[in-house]
Amino acid sequence: MNIPKFEYAQPRSSAEACQLLAARGTEAHVIAGGTDLVMALKNRQKIAKLLVDLGSIGGLNEISYSEPEGLKIGALVTLRHLASSGVVQQNYPMLVEAALAVGTMQLQAMGTVGGNLCQDTCCMYFNRSDAVRQSLEPCHKLGGDVCHVVNCSEDCWATYAGDLAPAFLVLGAKIRIADVGGEQTVPLTELFSGDGKQPYTLRPGQFITELSVPSPAPLSGGAYLKLRPRETLDYALLGVAVNLTMEADNEICKNAALALTAVDKAPLLLEEAKQLNGKKLTEELVGEVGRAAREKSQPIKSLYGFTVDYRREMIPVYVEMAIEQARQRATA
Repeated sequence: MNIPKFEYAQPRSSAEACQLLAARGTEAHVIAGGTDLVMALKNRQKIAKLLVDLGSIGGLNEISYSEPEGLKIGALVTLRHLASSGVVQQNYPMLVEAALAVGTMQLQAMGTVGGNLCQDTCCMYFNRSDAVRQSLEPCHKLGGDVCHVVNCSEDCWATYAGDLAPAFLVLGAKIRIADVGGEQTVPLTELFSGDGKQPYTLRPGQFITELSVPSPAPLSGGAYLKLRPRETLDYALLGVAVNLTMEADNEICKNAALALTAVDKAPLLLEEAKQLNGKKLTEELVGEVGRAAREKSQPIKSLYGFTVDYRREMIPVYVEMAIEQARQRATA
């Protein structure tokens, strides 16, 4: 299917890009790797009168690291670039796992860190071609007033399924946002609205330029696990990220963070992980956290395989496995 005609702009600075985006409002879209946006345009899930290409803006495809400042990742860094970076491999192996869990090698070569964080929510109705969707009336996400996945719901239940977000969340990442008035840095948690129709808090004229991640604490380790029918290509049907910091004796957990993806309208950073702080990671305690994560999750029917009940029951299993992998890395 062809993409409808659009205008194209290639600004040379963040300020110029913000001005173009703000002037055209919802008619304009940012394009980076295009792996998510191009398919959405082809399927008429999105309409763009103007595409603003960020590829000519300097500094957005760089990675840097220092112990005082931590990791800095430009929003246009590709997933393959992120996964192959020596400083990321050495200090943040969980980010490597998350990046390599996205799609296929070709998608990783084109897709960007910023684009993956801002990929649209999806559902088994919305993520079909326009020709298939025409047999049903438009859903909430397409301007209608029905949800074809959760019957009688007054809200859109399209699910967020990005792989990088949970990993960055448990690492305490922040994002830098460009705006017509300048730039601001905010916690990554503030990016997600929890609204399936409009999953991000970014306004017209704004886009992400950089992510920053604190330096890893001593005796810390993380893990990212993904449930999907095939080893490549498929969206996550469940993604679990865990980051642990252990005490010097390797027995007591000093700090724990847990985040999930593909089980709600936004990635979930779960406060229940704090139950592990200051305690020994016993099988019983870890099991309680896994069960609490299951209760907080709301997976919906998907095109990509596995029933809702199966995915729900896999949540504590994957949480427990991720905690154990993170513990082993922290104490190695």
